[in-house]
Amino acid sequence: MSPIYVLFALRILLAVLLYGFLGLLLWLLWQDVRTAAKASQARSHRLGQLVVLESTLPAVTPGARFPLLPVTSLGRAATNTAPIPDEAVSLEHALLHLREGQWWLEDLDSRNGTRLNDVPVTQPAPVVPGDVIVIGRVKLKIEIE
Repeated sequence: MSPIYVLFALRILLAVLLYGFLGLLLWLLWQDVRTAAKASQARSHRLGQLVVLESTLPAVTPGARFPLLPVTSLGRAATNTAPIPDEAVSLEHALLHLREGQWWLEDLDSRNGTRLNDVPVTQPAPVVPGDVIVIGRVKLKIEIE
């Protein structure tokens, strides 16, 4: 066999290996994109909601709903997940967060306090579906899916 044919065969083998490597790389990237898309869908799945039971505020009417996020902030500032435009509510009043599958309510040293089922929240407290949170002049019920 002449050296020209050997070099040609080696070039063909190298091209096949290179295209195989690129194909494997593209397949792995595609799998990663699919996994990320599934994770994104799972994250966007609604975790639950806060439903306004009672309110004397015109901006927050009974029946209004705020979606729960893994970290849900409640307060007077418009940047909160659940904005409550009440003078009795602090800008950053309370935090509702999911930790290891359990929801927790934490008062952020607000001036007028936060109540969970008519009990003042002084330290992070576990929350279950149906609990009622009172912040200012608004009562919120937790509905967890």
